[in-house]
Amino acid sequence: MLISIVIPSYNHLEYIPDAINSVLNQTHEELELIVVDDGSLDNSVAYLETIKDSRFTHVTQTNHGAHHAINRGLSLCKGEYITILNSDDIYHPNRLHAALEVFKQCPQVDFVSSWLTVIDQSGKELGIKKAWLNMLPWPVSNNDNYISSRLGEYTANALQTNFVSTTSNMIFKKEVYESIGGMRNLRFVHDWDFLLRVCETFTCYNMEQSLLEYRSHPQNTIKENRQWMLFEICWVIAANVDRFSTRLFPDFAVDSVHDFAGEMQGLFNFQKNESVFWFLYYYCTNQKQRGVVAPEEIFLDDDQLREKLLEKIII
Repeated sequence: MLISIVIPSYNHLEYIPDAINSVLNQTHEELELIVVDDGSLDNSVAYLETIKDSRFTHVTQTNHGAHHAINRGLSLCKGEYITILNSDDIYHPNRLHAALEVFKQCPQVDFVSSWLTVIDQSGKELGIKKAWLNMLPWPVSNNDNYISSRLGEYTANALQTNFVSTTSNMIFKKEVYESIGGMRNLRFVHDWDFLLRVCETFTCYNMEQSLLEYRSHPQNTIKENRQWMLFEICWVIAANVDRFSTRLFPDFAVDSVHDFAGEMQGLFNFQKNESVFWFLYYYCTNQKQRGVVAPEEIFLDDDQLREKLLEKIII
């Protein structure tokens, strides 16, 4: 089975050799590796040109951001299965084989993730993140069985926090990408947004073993701008929560956001930015009622509008 791996690359010459080698040395050898360099200013491209492997190809572009680089790579994939690896992360040698075994044994599964090992800049192990069981990015007060009983454990936990943590932790059938499209124009949570769009329709499974090294270092995108990150947390929940509202509340019709607000109390942690979330949710609800498709995307495309909301974010 051919599996396609996309690596978006930007100024990571220090790390990308380990990332690429971790793919080319997989126990599953039937693969294609596509590296999309997003306008690196270091010597990354020169390094890429030295790689001699028939399974490897690379393309370059001017800097457009990680989501754009990933989407370009996804558009080039030929494999029946697709996965992504950030240029500073590392695959376990058996990762692809293990995931393909899940797809083989459980044909109803469409999307696979795993536990991961967090490493520092030098590769020192900092801990093993066991999906939603530990190392959550923020606490949630209402994590009882209420939403798990309605959405299933995987989807319920994905809705509350981004336990998958990174685009490197996503392996999926090509039809998933063909159905929902690629990453949206987000700096920090494009992986979480993609995951929630997957969870709406497709079956997801988490492998209970660490098959990925996720690198935490000073240059991580997530550390660049906390204000923008908090805005995107509010945005991603406002944009996606209605995908699950019917399954969450099967016993009554949610006729107003006031009812919805009461029922959802405690399910999310907006880190003191509830007002921004509710503005986004009210806006999206109103526009959807007017027939607008994906109204939330205006806040990704209109810089001035987004800046006004960023000013309201409490850090």
